[in-house]
Amino acid sequence: MRNIGKIKIAFSLIAINCLVGGNALSQTEIATVTSILDNPVEGQEVTLRGKIIGQEPGEDDYIFTDGTNKITIQLQDDNYPYNPDTTLEISGIIDFESQHPEEVKEDPTPENLQINVDRINVVTSNKALSF
Repeated sequence: MRNIGKIKIAFSLIAINCLVGGNALSQTEIATVTSILDNPVEGQEVTLRGKIIGQEPGEDDYIFTDGTNKITIQLQDDNYPYNPDTTLEISGIIDFESQHPEEVKEDPTPENLQINVDRINVVTSNKALSF
């Protein structure tokens, strides 16, 4: 009988953890690339959901799209094994790639903005990644 009580308590704690954890994850606001380009704020932390579709040759910059537009993202790994069929959720900081930030505010384009990514989560993957 004592074991049944312990099992009930364990399941209760697991259920509470799932509810609290699930709520925390669902409260993350997903931005769009277009919304970032429409109103860029240097240093703002953002979360995007989409796909890496290419890499800048010889750099640790990648092209990311969420279907609304494209933007450059910078990863710590210049050999990240991306797959354009894999949906990712990325978080990072908006960075103006210009010596003149006031010009970026007036004319934000994917060429003069980037996201410095500090977190990547795989949401869905349709194909295996090749290393």
